[in-house]
Amino acid sequence: MDVTNIPAADREESDHPVQIGSPLVADDAESAFDGVTARSAEVTFRPGERTRFHAHAGVRIRYVTEGPGMVGNRDEGQEVSEGDLVVFEPDEEQWHGTSEDADSEFSDVYSLAEPDDGELTIQETP
Repeated sequence: MDVTNIPAADREESDHPVQIGSPLVADDAESAFDGVTARSAEVTFRPGERTRFHAHAGVRIRYVTEGPGMVGNRDEGQEVSEGDLVVFEPDEEQWHGTSEDADSEFSDVYSLAEPDDGELTIQETP
């Protein structure tokens, strides 16, 4: 068992390659075991922020804690709000964030377990 506490004061901005135009705001934890790395983070998108299309080698689960926000894949996009659970299959091209005319932040907690050699694949902006 591995327990990690992340104080709210540790929230940071980073220039993540999947983020469009502005720093990614996140608190995160990571643990590795038996060739699999498990990650979890709370991510906040400010009004008008979103990610590029990207894909993960593992299942990605997002639980919306504050919203509304938007999630999508190559086939569709939809609005989500507090309490929604979103599951993306391994290698499913996805994006998430807020609409261009949003007037509030969108936050979710994601979990991802993928092979240690799994790679984040970033595609073009839709």
